[in-house]
Amino acid sequence: MSEGKIAVLGKTKVLHHTAAAKLNPKSGEPFANNWTYYEHSSGNFKAGIWDCTKGSWEHNHPKLEFCYIVEGSVKVIEEGGPTHVFNAGDSFVVPRGTRVTWVVEEYAKKLFVSAASLEME
Repeated sequence: MSEGKIAVLGKTKVLHHTAAAKLNPKSGEPFANNWTYYEHSSGNFKAGIWDCTKGSWEHNHPKLEFCYIVEGSVKVIEEGGPTHVFNAGDSFVVPRGTRVTWVVEEYAKKLFVSAASLEME
């Protein structure tokens, strides 16, 4: 089967893989992997798979991000706002600039699509 132009998350050749402990965790020792399967040449748009071990950390989302939880669960606590619990099968969008605390109780895996800007280049 040829690669073609369509990126299939988890099957197409990985463009980038990063693996690192979360900096300044609030709890635990969260360690995350990020596999990017598609990235627009502008660097503005990408899609991939992310997973993380138990722990929590604060994050200011630099991009608009769509998430689909594949495995496990996450708690996303908005700064000064509500707490959301997302389990396998749930999907959600985090707007660019949203300050949150991510909490992974045991393990979580998600598909993601992110965009730094919505303007066409």
